[in-house]
Amino acid sequence: MNFLDQTFNNERIDLHGKSFHGCTFNNCELVYDGDRSPTFKDNQFIDTVFVFTGAAVRTLYLLGNIYHAGAGGHEVIDKTFNDIRDGAIHGHEVRTIAPHTVDHSLA
Repeated sequence: MNFLDQTFNNERIDLHGKSFHGCTFNNCELVYDGDRSPTFKDNQFIDTVFVFTGAAVRTLYLLGNIYHAGAGGHEVIDKTFNDIRDGAIHGHEVRTIAPHTVDHSLA
């Protein structure tokens, strides 16, 4: 589902696979479950927060655990966030092993 030039006020929005272009989010909760990524372009976020559930929150816990794991943990996570800032995210989604399903890998 695509949203263009819309304003959302005081809403909880499921982001699963949606696209937002030129939208404004006022006092919203944007919910991401770690499945199909949403896309954002030229949006404005005012008093809005991201809420992570499922695989997404588990990923954040993993990053937190690595950060606090000991020598080198801070550096690994800092590099990861620098890569995000630089648009240099590495890795790819794994292919599904279930037969007759869509391949969502980025490679």
